[in-house]
Amino acid sequence: MIKKIISKHDFYFETPLYDEIKYSELENISELLKGDVDAYSVKNKSETTYELNKDLIVDLEKKGMSVEGGITYIHREFDVISLECKRKRNDVLFFFILDDQINKIIMKVGQAPSIADLQFSDIERKYTKMLEDNYLQEFKKAIVSASHGYGVASFIYLRRIFESLVFETYTAYKNELGIDFEEFKKLQMEKKIIALKKYLPSQLVEMKSIYGIFGKGIHELDENECLSYFGPLKLSIELILDQRIDEKKKLDKDAEVKKQIQHITSALSQKYK
Repeated sequence: MIKKIISKHDFYFETPLYDEIKYSELENISELLKGDVDAYSVKNKSETTYELNKDLIVDLEKKGMSVEGGITYIHREFDVISLECKRKRNDVLFFFILDDQINKIIMKVGQAPSIADLQFSDIERKYTKMLEDNYLQEFKKAIVSASHGYGVASFIYLRRIFESLVFETYTAYKNELGIDFEEFKKLQMEKKIIALKKYLPSQLVEMKSIYGIFGKGIHELDENECLSYFGPLKLSIELILDQRIDEKKKLDKDAEVKKQIQHITSALSQKYK
């Protein structure tokens, strides 16, 4: 499986509470708790840049005896990070962070608004026209489930949406594929993705090994296993939808250009009759 590097944006806006993130999994640990981060402002309904401010609430030092009989210190910080919208200064987000500097692990232990609230508005803004209403609601349920640690439930919701999008892609290009529906339906998910690789986002095709988990069946997975797959599966759905949005924009632009050219041609033909 391709190892995902967690960006600053991913940490604050995508990572569920209580996920223990190793320093090595982060794009840049030295910049995680300071500087700026770009994101969508739910309050202002626009893209913006947030400024990070850090307040140290408590510095925890747990004393213990070392093998040699000396004193060792396990250093941990409990911080409050506020993200303030730099454009209007009217939108402030709060994150409560536990930073274990000895074991090199960091995690969010609280936030306001919730990750579900932050993501709902962004999903509706981007994908309302690309997802049927029932699947949009399931997308939201998946996010809520994951944010509360219900990995199996979140996985079930995402699996339904993902499989639906894969079959929709097959239906759109089945004449070019030359694969019978019953034959396609029997393929393992990884092989379905390979068969559709010409019509799916390249990043998704590279992630195809993730979907071998579908073959195991949902009942064989525990909460933590499902949560570990949640991020890549959510991303896979967004990749497909983003590609569809880009394709629609190109089609709309092409149609508009043809319309304008036709208008110009018609006007010139009338002028030089």
